[in-house]
Amino acid sequence: MTTLATPVKTDDREILALDTLTGAEVLAASRKRLRPDPRTILLVVLVLNALVMSRCGVNVTLVVMALALVSLVLSRAYAWALAYLGWGIVLVLMVVVIPVLWVNGFTIFLLTVGYWMLKLHAAVGMAAYAIKNIVPGELTAGLRQLRVPIALTVPITVLLRFIPVSLREYQAVHEAMALRGLQMGWRALWHPLRYLEFILVPLLSSCARIADEMTAAGMVRGLGSKMRPRTLKRLRFNYLDLCWFIAVSGILAAAPALSQITFLTGGFK
Repeated sequence: MTTLATPVKTDDREILALDTLTGAEVLAASRKRLRPDPRTILLVVLVLNALVMSRCGVNVTLVVMALALVSLVLSRAYAWALAYLGWGIVLVLMVVVIPVLWVNGFTIFLLTVGYWMLKLHAAVGMAAYAIKNIVPGELTAGLRQLRVPIALTVPITVLLRFIPVSLREYQAVHEAMALRGLQMGWRALWHPLRYLEFILVPLLSSCARIADEMTAAGMVRGLGSKMRPRTLKRLRFNYLDLCWFIAVSGILAAAPALSQITFLTGGFK
């Protein structure tokens, strides 16, 4: 008796697609895009965010922002990269251009707010890259291999699953408002409490329902189990991990020199 087999190429090897091939194996075989190890991404996010939120200069923050933008583009998250670039340009104008062209108390206030928002923007860019590239199942297996306690593994995994779902729910609520003729547009700036009422009430109820469903799904899949899970994709370091280590090491080495460069007239760095 013979069995028909079709080779399906994966990142590491060929899997024989027999009649007993599961849907999860087909999904893993279709993921041909190479990604860094999830542990590498977490380490990069923690190190760069700590560097940006420290007493480093604006130059270091701009370098981290540029790195986050390039990473989003290479991850094919073009919409996220475009939005990230747009907000980055606005914050750079608040910090660099406006205080130089027009100096008064209001522009100093804008400079102060823009300075801290610029740091937060760099951290958000790295977090967006992590959300785009980390697969929760692979992250769980990687953290279990590092002997990370379950009390830390479970919240991190659930958070990575919850953020994209909550964003989709926000878009669904916004579309439902438009269908009912409640879309406020620019009027939301003049009536923020009314806009929050239309958005937050259905969004919070949806998020509560999603949290219950994700908790039940996690319990069924053994997320809180003490057994070490296995992934269909072998977790190992590749050249992308090496590139990240080189980039982060270069930024850490150049951070003291970049912080000493005067960014604006008047000694602002």
